[in-house]
Amino acid sequence: MNRYIIKNNIKLMCRNWGNILLFIIMPVILIFVLSSAFDTLMQKYEKTEMSAGYRIEGDTVTEAMIEAMKDIAEENDISLSEFPSGDPEELIRNNGLTGFIVFKDDTYTIYEDKDNAVMGKVLEYFVNAFYENAAAGAMGVQTDNAKITVEHPDFRKAIDSKDYYGIVEIIYFGWCAIVAGAGIFMNEKKYKIRRRYQVANLSPIKDYLGRFIPIVIVASIGTVIAALLTIVLLGVHWGNPLLSFFILILSTAAATALGVMIYNLTDNMIATIIIVFALVWFLGFWGGSFETYLFSSHPMILKNISPVYHINRALTELSCMNQSDYTVNAIGYSGLLIVVCSVIAVVAGQIRKRGRA
Repeated sequence: MNRYIIKNNIKLMCRNWGNILLFIIMPVILIFVLSSAFDTLMQKYEKTEMSAGYRIEGDTVTEAMIEAMKDIAEENDISLSEFPSGDPEELIRNNGLTGFIVFKDDTYTIYEDKDNAVMGKVLEYFVNAFYENAAAGAMGVQTDNAKITVEHPDFRKAIDSKDYYGIVEIIYFGWCAIVAGAGIFMNEKKYKIRRRYQVANLSPIKDYLGRFIPIVIVASIGTVIAALLTIVLLGVHWGNPLLSFFILILSTAAATALGVMIYNLTDNMIATIIIVFALVWFLGFWGGSFETYLFSSHPMILKNISPVYHINRALTELSCMNQSDYTVNAIGYSGLLIVVCSVIAVVAGQIRKRGRA
């Protein structure tokens, strides 16, 4: 019975070939546009030295750490100069500064040179990284109460925009896998297939698997084809292809479980698509699907709650370094989502079946 349902649902999805074709082509188009638009942002400059100004206004925390910040900035080819007074924007124009930082009351404001937005983002990332690492006790800051050890992490190869967006946008569209299953849900409503399953006394688990498995198969095939197209047409480099594609397929399965769970809870395809798209956009934004996590200043707690961040980071680091500390996280997050969402979906299906009985 289950084998018949799976085969029949795959046929139903293939009738809506337009959805599947968009599922394959749209990420490739988006990758081409984003990689071209953000190529300047991610390219490696031969000249990396930059100068910035700063001012401390009553921020005693930063005042105690400013010398350490200046030393670490010098190591990263950033020269920090103090300007006790003056308008930050005028100081940038008149002194040829990349940016200007105003530290005040445990907060800081960064003014960027409008003609050099790329280096302004680098400055923003540096200041954010300094505070994050200082809070974690990872840098050499001497205060009255603590002495923190200096660490010099090894240089890691950067990833270019083509490879970055060629990977993360495939993942992002994979999280919209429920679109590939629209044919199943629409035909169930149209031809009252649910009633036939009730007569056949199909269990909620078999009912769930009859939706979950075919959507995973079709969505995974579409996602892998899209990934292969990025290799052939754009030259995107997927490091460790077997492991990368395994994570990609597992990610698509997690997205499918999430989508089916939401559908079982709402019993409405339009509501499901709206909720899924809103949730995926949120997870994708904080996960680096629209800007690189390399230059992101988002709080780490927001990144860590997004499974898309762990998957994006694992696959992009596999691409440029052939290894990633986030591989286990990516697999674990996806596996956990599959289990949790599947259980909720089955329970919701059981409750709905009893309500109709």
